[in-house]
Amino acid sequence: MNRSWEDVFDEQELLDITSGLIRCQSVNPPGHEEVAARYIKELLEREGIQAELQWPAPGRANLTAVLTGQRPGPRLLLNGHLDVVPAGEDWSVDPFAATIKDGFLIGRGAADMKSGVAAMLYAAICLQRSGNPFAGELILFFNADEERVNLGMRHFVEHPIHADYAVIGEPTELDICIAHKGIGRYRVRTSGAAAHAGKVKSPDNAIPKMAALIAGLQPLRSHLQTQSHPILGSPALNVTQIKGGTAPNIIPQSCEIEIDRRLIPGETRERVLKQLNDALTAAAGGSDFDYEIEDYLFLPATLIEEDHPLVLGLADAVQVVRGSTPVVGVFEAFCEAPFLSGDLGIPTVIFGPGSLLQAHVKDEYVPVIEIVQAARIYGNLAIGILQ
Repeated sequence: MNRSWEDVFDEQELLDITSGLIRCQSVNPPGHEEVAARYIKELLEREGIQAELQWPAPGRANLTAVLTGQRPGPRLLLNGHLDVVPAGEDWSVDPFAATIKDGFLIGRGAADMKSGVAAMLYAAICLQRSGNPFAGELILFFNADEERVNLGMRHFVEHPIHADYAVIGEPTELDICIAHKGIGRYRVRTSGAAAHAGKVKSPDNAIPKMAALIAGLQPLRSHLQTQSHPILGSPALNVTQIKGGTAPNIIPQSCEIEIDRRLIPGETRERVLKQLNDALTAAAGGSDFDYEIEDYLFLPATLIEEDHPLVLGLADAVQVVRGSTPVVGVFEAFCEAPFLSGDLGIPTVIFGPGSLLQAHVKDEYVPVIEIVQAARIYGNLAIGILQ
């Protein structure tokens, strides 16, 4: 006879699984998510859950597993990424020892986002042990390379498993995030002619040309600030990197900037690129020089209605576990939501243990209680919404 969901849930087992996942050093770069994916695969297969690995690149593994319910029904996908950023220096503990101290689990990836992955994994294990008391399917999908160029999610989009609902376990302090600004990335280059800085009389300098382009972006930046979305606020444009020149005594023959463009719903790739080109062309036209622009990343904004069944179902699960009404808001950083909701059309929310403020910092931590609550919430959501 299958035991109930509550009978099989063991907080210490969950923490052991989370700690083991943090000890898998899937640092990106270079990646090596395979070590974390194989750790999860072994845990699932011990429970009789078949798990498959996919390979976006050598050593860079995605993992997929499907739990089938007691009768036909909808599909819920639980997603998280397996890579973590480099640990850096000046930690007070070993960043990969998974130290538990004063009610916090400390380690690289504790918040971003191995606690979320472990909570999803353990919810699935407990549901399997209790006989999969839901309809339809519960899908686990854990991907490589979220912290860099999204190799894992791009591979998944090319070979998708379709679902009716999706939850991404990024750190939200167990608030429900229903909206997410999109992002566009652009690389702009100007060219000149290298020459000795002490001898050339009429230098063809790439840097002043770029300075004119940067100044020419200000009217567009001001225009964007006049637009507003009721939940996500205004779009944004910022120059985030600049490089040019080779030596102090050589006229620069090239200069390059990176532009970060944050997007609100309704903004298309074509429209955003045209706005940017128009602003740059106007700036360059006044000085009579050319520029190059590389449009190399565009991921649209995402939004799910506050009264969507997924949001309501998750709110119910939070109420059951935490005894309080959850905050519904906005996820302030980038995550995989545009791939699931935009490319695949899956209604998606972002919800997980830990704080975004802990992402990428030394002594990264997550409250132990949030890991436990997250696992219970994921499990209760599956039981409640898969009907």
